[in-house]
Amino acid sequence: MADDSWQDLVERSEGGPVTRGTMFGSQGLRTGRKYFAIWWHEQLVVKLPADRAQELLSAGTGQVFEPMAGRPMNGWVLVRGSVEWDPLVSAARAHVEAQQT
Repeated sequence: MADDSWQDLVERSEGGPVTRGTMFGSQGLRTGRKYFAIWWHEQLVVKLPADRAQELLSAGTGQVFEPMAGRPMNGWVLVRGSVEWDPLVSAARAHVEAQQT
């Protein structure tokens, strides 16, 4: 079920500068050459601005993403619980695109 949700998200998000790719051996979405979302062990991980990331962490619907124990990735949040994915992915894309200009 979760994999189907990811595939649906990818199909809705692809196009223009957004393409699929592989990051840490996992499927991901990137804009240009920078990733903004990945599918990590059947969970969504997004790169968000600090304030939005903190909202998710404080609400308990996200956790700091550590692809290796003790190595957190700055700005990346593993999404937990019942959170709408599309707004998060849109925010992540906008955040990453803004960093490229």
